Amino acid sequence: MAGWGKNHIILPRTAGGMFIPIPAIERFRAKCRFEPETGCVIWEGSKSWGRGKNIRYGGFRDGKTIWLAHRWSAKHIHGFDIDGLQVDHCCPNIPIPNTLCVEHVRPLSSEQNRWLQTERRRQYVHMQVGLLPYEDIYGFAETDDDLIPFYDPPAWLVTQLATCAT
Repeated sequence: MAGWGKNHIILPRTAGGMFIPIPAIERFRAKCRFEPETGCVIWEGSKSWGRGKNIRYGGFRDGKTIWLAHRWSAKHIHGFDIDGLQVDHCCPNIPIPNTLCVEHVRPLSSEQNRWLQTERRRQYVHMQVGLLPYEDIYGFAETDDDLIPFYDPPAWLVTQLATCAT
């Protein structure tokens, strides 16, 4: 089956050959990978370039609608009302949030989201040049390997992880 990606799902069929639909949440879970070092759930499905063509975003088809994966997660997994709002990536354990993370998301106005993006970039640059200590961003020293936390996967993803282990 050449040309199929690693996250391709083979749809089950009835005895008569008809496809049995898989719920959207199950298809979504199958395209996610958990990172215990950051607590992030990373989208592994299809990706496209965001505005400005310099940042990757996940894409997910829910029936006839194509969603950005983090927006689908915010609405359908986390239950946020995102109508008229932007969805911010708020990964707490990395200086610039991962645009492919679908776990650490929250709805914000465009003004709030723009301010946060600017502030995160400023902090990251200040950390890189030594103006802002690593501890001020993360709460632990960069060299203290014993203090780096490992996180448990979120409940919505646990079912998928258990299925993959069997």
